[in-house]
Amino acid sequence: MLVLFVALVAMGWGYTQVFTGRAAFLHLGAFTATIMSANVFFIIIPNQRKVVADLVGGRPPDPALGKQAKQRSLHNNYLTLPVLFLMLSNHYPLAFGTAYNWIIAALVFLIGVLIRHYFNSMHAGKGKPHWTFAAATVLFIVIVWLSTVPRTPTGESAVSAGDQKFVAAENFTAVRDTVLGRCSMCHAAEPAWEGIRRAPKDVRLDTDAHIAAHAREIYLQAGRSHAMPPGNVTQIAPEERALIVAWFEGVR
Repeated sequence: MLVLFVALVAMGWGYTQVFTGRAAFLHLGAFTATIMSANVFFIIIPNQRKVVADLVGGRPPDPALGKQAKQRSLHNNYLTLPVLFLMLSNHYPLAFGTAYNWIIAALVFLIGVLIRHYFNSMHAGKGKPHWTFAAATVLFIVIVWLSTVPRTPTGESAVSAGDQKFVAAENFTAVRDTVLGRCSMCHAAEPAWEGIRRAPKDVRLDTDAHIAAHAREIYLQAGRSHAMPPGNVTQIAPEERALIVAWFEGVR
């Protein structure tokens, strides 16, 4: 179980290096659910068939098969609640919209294990380990803190040498006006959008330097896809998305 937990945390961190926090959580949920499905279809069911075949044939079944199936079933039991949370996490940006989202995912796994341990112990007649709820509460408080703790913004007012090419592009002025008008109300040092206390994922797009530093993200999220703004709440036009694409691809 410890090895499994380490593997899941490593995958969670890896996903956040490739995808946005929202996508990373969904992929981690799918990865975990795949493990659970593999436990059922490659271990639990085949072992059960072997045991049944032995019983039908009048042979003593191998107890190791039952122990192995029980172990994988227990793993699935403890992973159920974290998987449900991860697959529904799209509705909870405070969980994934932070630089510490992979740590939050790791803590969610621990909270799920603690809750399941309480009910497993109670249903097995081994008492009610109330300490699990105390531990889960502490971990939840840590999650709340991680989801709101500010992080020192990356990038200063000066444009780095590597990003100068994006600022020097002929259509940068038009792109900057688009980003400032469609994105910076959330992605700013002091977001103006109601309910946004801090720039999502600490990505600021309120200066030339910040826009140039996040050129690739702007291109992918608002140019090549319609992922941003969410639900196109700022009504970015197709022409503006095309402008972003032409700007990035022209420099690249």
